[in-house]
Amino acid sequence: MQNKLNLRNKIVLGLALSAALVQGTVPLTNERVRRLGDQMQCKCGCYASITGCNMINCHFSDPVRTQLLKLIDEGKSDDAIIADMVAAYGKDILLKPPAEGFYLLSWLMPFVWISGGLGAIYLVLRSYLRKRPAAEGPGQIVVESADLARYRDRIDKDLSDLE
Repeated sequence: MQNKLNLRNKIVLGLALSAALVQGTVPLTNERVRRLGDQMQCKCGCYASITGCNMINCHFSDPVRTQLLKLIDEGKSDDAIIADMVAAYGKDILLKPPAEGFYLLSWLMPFVWISGGLGAIYLVLRSYLRKRPAAEGPGQIVVESADLARYRDRIDKDLSDLE
């Protein structure tokens, strides 16, 4: 009898835990909830999308998923749902910022930094190549300055003293 009671308690406990987990998460079987949730960012600190947040009983994504499901059941269009979410949580809920106003900088700055870096590399290479003397090849006449000739003579004299 004691064994059956323990088995029965284990089964009831397992069912209760399963029901609690299922109740805590909004089912993502609705394709529109998944699609719209993938366009929005979870604010629990995981920086994942609303549908990609894997925190159990997340304090942000679960209510937003429920709200998405409610808005879909009301028959609203995708654009109207996104506009409602932006009105409720601000533009920073969107994973892709809109290409307008201050958010336009987030689209433009990578290209500005890349082109600036390439321009700096070009300027450094150009100044480096400009300072380098031309290679002396066969048949080219090298004109020595008077100072260079004097130093060569001094080196030759010092080397002859060593021998």
